[in-house]
Amino acid sequence: MSIIQKQINRWLDKRIPTANQYQLNHKNIFILPSKFGTLFLGLCGLLFLLGTNYQNNLMLLLCYFLVSIFLVSLLASYINFAKIHLQMGKTSEVFVGDNLHFPMWLNADQKTLQPNGLINFKFKSDKIKINIGKSLSSNGNQIDGNNFTNPVTLNLLCPKRGKINLSRVSVECFYPLGLYRCWTHLSFPHNIIIFPKPIPCDIALAEKSLNESGESGKTCQQSLGQEDFSHLKSYQLGEPLNHVAWKQLAKGRGMVSKQFASEESQIGWLSLQHTAASVGLSQADMLETKLGKLCYQVAELSRKNQVFGLDLGNTKIAPSSGMDHRQSCLIALATYGED
Repeated sequence: MSIIQKQINRWLDKRIPTANQYQLNHKNIFILPSKFGTLFLGLCGLLFLLGTNYQNNLMLLLCYFLVSIFLVSLLASYINFAKIHLQMGKTSEVFVGDNLHFPMWLNADQKTLQPNGLINFKFKSDKIKINIGKSLSSNGNQIDGNNFTNPVTLNLLCPKRGKINLSRVSVECFYPLGLYRCWTHLSFPHNIIIFPKPIPCDIALAEKSLNESGESGKTCQQSLGQEDFSHLKSYQLGEPLNHVAWKQLAKGRGMVSKQFASEESQIGWLSLQHTAASVGLSQADMLETKLGKLCYQVAELSRKNQVFGLDLGNTKIAPSSGMDHRQSCLIALATYGED
């Protein structure tokens, strides 16, 4: 980033500080003649020179008329752009290879003050950096102020895991005659993290040895539960009636009950060191494969509400369960290797 760009960003941070929502006004709106407006103004200057040179009053009158349209268009462009009210929406979880949808609500609570014309939304920077050292390609969005549906979304292709450093959102409009370009650069607060792509694999929880020697043993075992069908057995008095195999009873095979098996585990750990990866991969690909497998196991264990811990070497998350624990583990996997 150049020194001039850094100075501009500092000035923008003071002029338009970060906020969850914005009502556009004279403090955050920039307006200058567009390329077409510059040509239009040059035409007015040419008409004025010709009119004064040939002393042609009709040509001067046409020049003054066009200049008045140019000035009136300035006020109309500002008034229309100042009707915009933007509020940031909630982003969903995103994994490597997914499209991140960054939602913004346009005039969600102001039905009578809708802006007119085409409005362009895009990120100020075409390439958005993430902390791992990769760029994300962003796509803009154009809506019709008279006919659109909320929320307005900006899309990001996410090829790499890590925290996203989103640039400012640029909004621009050329309404009504295209003579002026009204724009602004808005900064929304964000805490967006791209998680590793889940890679399906067997779930292997390891119980850490007391001497921390690195030895581990698989602790998963089958016990009675209510998830997957296991087998039929003779009905015992006192068992729940919803376990009775009524179809078997209707066929005259007597009272039998259905048994279910669920994979319960003792308090175990998911370990990066003991996660297997395919042979022949580079070090970087092998690491991403391991993180992807751990991501899958974290999601599955959290779905089953099992207690587990995560060991990434320098980073260890104590055994627990629930959505907060799941989120903590996924964040640790996404940010693994960051400085």
